[in-house]
Amino acid sequence: MDRNHEAFQLWEKGKFNEAIQLLIQEIDDNPANSDCYYNLATMFILGKKYEDAKAVLETAIEKYPENPIFVYAFGNLYYEIEDYTTALTYFKQVSQFDETSLKKDAMVMIGQIYLALNQSKMALAYFLSAYEEDKLDKTLILLIGNTLMQLGTFEEAKKYFELSIEQSPQNDEAWFKRGVVGMALKEEVDSLKQYFDKAKELDPVKYEERTKQLQAIEVMMKNQKD
Repeated sequence: MDRNHEAFQLWEKGKFNEAIQLLIQEIDDNPANSDCYYNLATMFILGKKYEDAKAVLETAIEKYPENPIFVYAFGNLYYEIEDYTTALTYFKQVSQFDETSLKKDAMVMIGQIYLALNQSKMALAYFLSAYEEDKLDKTLILLIGNTLMQLGTFEEAKKYFELSIEQSPQNDEAWFKRGVVGMALKEEVDSLKQYFDKAKELDPVKYEERTKQLQAIEVMMKNQKD
């Protein structure tokens, strides 16, 4: 079995140290195996061992300066430690590589950073650019809908939630959010019921959580008006 694959199997079983040691051994035995550097760094990031991840990536990027995956991984590292300014520089570097499948992913991450910085319009611009690269990305479609809803662009948000429902009919969040934007657009109550009922059917626990959040927002808005 490939050691990269075996390491992730160990990781999923909770055998973190064994997984890491296996990848380190593979790097020692086959230093040209670039996948091992990326997977090892990823495991360190997931394990919140950020300095270890940084050391691995510095070695990897020195060995493979033309491989954008390590630039992307550096972006992930700084995103995780909430150093958004540095993360942005790395993700933007990814888009400068001529040929890479990571451009879309980098644009999504840049959008996520702008959301974290409360710059929703900038975030939306990057999400929409990423969407042009891949219109079948179900997670991205929902992300665009959520960002549009956050910006108060409810009619446009509705389109993306409906697209999300069409592509992922078991996505309870899409059903619930479609109901929420319908409320904002003052659609008929009877027509909205189907969305909330479906969301509740798919995940009753999440439905209750989202309902409570929605009620809290409504109370806050009412208090602000008063």
